[in-house]
Amino acid sequence: MQKNTLDLGCGTFKYPKSIGIDSSKNSDADVIFDIQRGIPFPTNQFDFVYTSHTLEHIDPKRLVYVLKEMHRVTKPTGKINIIVPHFSSQGGPSNPTHLRQGFSSLLFYYFQTTSGNPDFGKIDFEILKINLKKGRTRYFIWNWFFSFLEFFANKKPLFCEVFWIYWFGGFDEIEFLVRPIKNSPKHK
Repeated sequence: MQKNTLDLGCGTFKYPKSIGIDSSKNSDADVIFDIQRGIPFPTNQFDFVYTSHTLEHIDPKRLVYVLKEMHRVTKPTGKINIIVPHFSSQGGPSNPTHLRQGFSSLLFYYFQTTSGNPDFGKIDFEILKINLKKGRTRYFIWNWFFSFLEFFANKKPLFCEVFWIYWFGGFDEIEFLVRPIKNSPKHK
């Protein structure tokens, strides 16, 4: 069975065998559309939703709406894979097209807290994996050292964000793999 995959903000490198959406006419997108206005597909349409280095270009006031739309179009058994700059990245704040400098491992905990959250109880995500990534160089020894740091940092990403990044430098990316939680009493 072929999985139904959506690539949001696909640019010119669309996820293999996916339906791509991008606001640029110069992209490889199948659908030219600004996802800040929604995702133009029915509810529970996709098995897998992928986005890489797109959400940092979204108006921060529209980010929660875009995440809610991703939740809506993903099947209850589906998964969402998001790759964005980490808040400690040097590349995040230096890119003038970024409307947000970066993201932390606490992003999806927003939907799990009642503190001032109007979306609490409406949508939620099960966090399957959080992966902090350092960049790579052409030097084997540095790449080995970065892999070593990543291994331990990803055991406890929040601990790493609070303490390690000040000792060992920041991370370039953070990757989330989440599943939308649907059809539970809390989310009706």
